[in-house]
Amino acid sequence: MPTVEILKSHNLKELRSEVSKTNIKKYSKLKKADLIDLMMKSEHKDLFHHMELKTHKMPGGKVMTGSEHTEESVVVPVKKEETKKKKEKPKKKIKLIKPKRSKIKMVTFEEQ
Repeated sequence: MPTVEILKSHNLKELRSEVSKTNIKKYSKLKKADLIDLMMKSEHKDLFHHMELKTHKMPGGKVMTGSEHTEESVVVPVKKEETKKKKEKPKKKIKLIKPKRSKIKMVTFEEQ
């Protein structure tokens, strides 16, 4: 279930895009706080269970809440698993090139 903290960590544009995926109407002119109140209503709360706390990394290595650093940002404790993850190399895509058909037909000559 989403909490107010999780929803506050996202910016207004992201919240509006999440609401647009549902059947909720008359949300486009709402401010962020009003939009969060709308999303937290009991009849709508289940629609946003997939949303997670958004974080960003500071230059010193601290992980903070929100998409960018603001006064509301809070330090998030980092799990050991997250720090040791290695980047996976993207798999190379192989593009098959079909040979073009030749317009030249084979011609044979008979000797007389």
